[in-house]
Formats: sequence, structure tokens, C-alpha cells
Amino acid sequence: MDGGSTDGTLEVLKRFPHLRVVSQPDDGIYDALNKGIRLAQGEVIGFLNSDDLYEQGIFGTVDLTFSNHPEIDALVGGASILQEKSTGDWELLATFPAVPQNELLVRATQGAPIFNAWFFRRQLFEEVGVFDTRYQYVADRDFLIRMAFQSRNYASLNRIFYHYRMHPGSFTLSGQDSGEAGFMFETRALAERYIRLEGIAAGDLRCIKSWHSQITAEQIVTAWRKKAIRRIFQYILVGFHYNPLGWPGIFMEKVIERFTVLLKGIFSQKNADYP
Repeated sequence: MDGGSTDGTLEVLKRFPHLRVVSQPDDGIYDALNKGIRLAQGEVIGFLNSDDLYEQGIFGTVDLTFSNHPEIDALVGGASILQEKSTGDWELLATFPAVPQNELLVRATQGAPIFNAWFFRRQLFEEVGVFDTRYQYVADRDFLIRMAFQSRNYASLNRIFYHYRMHPGSFTLSGQDSGEAGFMFETRALAERYIRLEGIAAGDLRCIKSWHSQITAEQIVTAWRKKAIRRIFQYILVGFHYNPLGWPGIFMEKVIERFTVLLKGIFSQKNADYP
């Protein structure tokens, strides 16, 4: 799916005549992905951003796993995070293991689900639904939460599936650089939507409330750095409203975590200044 680009992407794609290319304007990345789902003809669907890479040979693994396990709705592997250096080379920053079985809700909320390391049966989107285009950043996370609530069956392989290449302007991280950025507000709104939803199992609700508390705690820390006192009190009220019993403890954990990171940075700088 190409959103009507003019940067030479279509010319490059013409070199691969076996690919089916659709180029047309869209209403954001998730609208484009929904169009791709509707047009897909294969049994299995994966999502790869234009900047990123699949691990070599991964399609064979995906095909074999789905063929041997007709009972699964999805398959997930691990992911690596690469950062572009000034030389043009790529430096490995981190790796994320595959989401373990029975831990989808925790990773979809409080962890890093790495959506592009997933492959899904096309039928799953007919049953769980496609991406909610009201969201700019978190519709993929919302989809995984819905999948977790329905207890859909998936396989988890201890192998890297996907390489995320981070550089200035990367969509996935560009909105996440601040606890008060649009990504965080949208994430909090998603959590609040599920907290208000009736019929959620008690354990799942505790997980969602914990996630919401972590988000508001992060927003408070960020507002404190910006000396935005009024917003600090707003976030405190929101945190207490949605999780009055659990929020204080989670907030203190976040403060201690950030303070520890700050101290490590100070001592590291002092050691560098005084060899």
C-alpha cells in the first residue's frame, strides 16, 4: 500500500513485477492497512513498514508453522531495534523476545508488542475486526488487546522475525519522545476506554488499570521536568480517578526508576570528567 508517494517509491517497486502495488491517498497509516487487509488474497497477513526489514528466510518459517498448526490464529517472533549512524551503518540498540503465550494482554499494554513481528490469518480480522482509524498511533495495540480479550490462539517462536530501523522521522517512535506527546494522550485514552468497558474479567481489568497508572505517572514526570504544575495536578487527579488503590504505588515506582536513571547519569558524567 502506497499513500500516493512522490519520493520515487513507485519507480523502485516497478522493478518487482510480482508485487501487487496499490497507490492512492489514505486517511493515515491504519486506513491504509485496512485497505490492504480488504485487498489481501492470501491466507496469512503480515505488516512491514517501508523502512524496515524481515529476517532472511522468515517466510518459510511462517508458512511451515501455519501449515503444521491449523489451530493457531497468529504467529509472533522477536524483533531487533536498529539505529542509523552518521556513517550510514546500522547499530543494534536492543532486541525484544517474542510475546510469550498467555502474556499477550500484558505485552500489548505495559510492554512492547512489536506489531510488525506478528503474522495473522486473514480470517482473524473478519472475527476480531480491523484497525480502529480513530487512533493515529495505537490502533495496532488496540487490535492486540481485542485479540487478547477473545483469548485467540497464537504461537510464539524464539527467533527474530523483524528488524525495526530507527532514524529521524520514524513514525513508530516520533510521537513517543515525551510523556506528554500525542502518543501518550492517545494511549491513555485507549486505556480509559477499556476501563469503562463493561464485562471485562477482573484480572484483565487490573492489568488495564495498572497500564493506565503507568501512563499517568509518566506524564507527571514529564510535566515536572517542564515545570508544568497545573498539568501535574490534572494528571494526579486522573490517575486517582481510574485506579485509586493502585496508582500511588505505581507512581512511586516510576519516580524511583527515573531518579535512579538520573543518578546513574550524573555519576557516569563525573567519572568521565575525572578519569
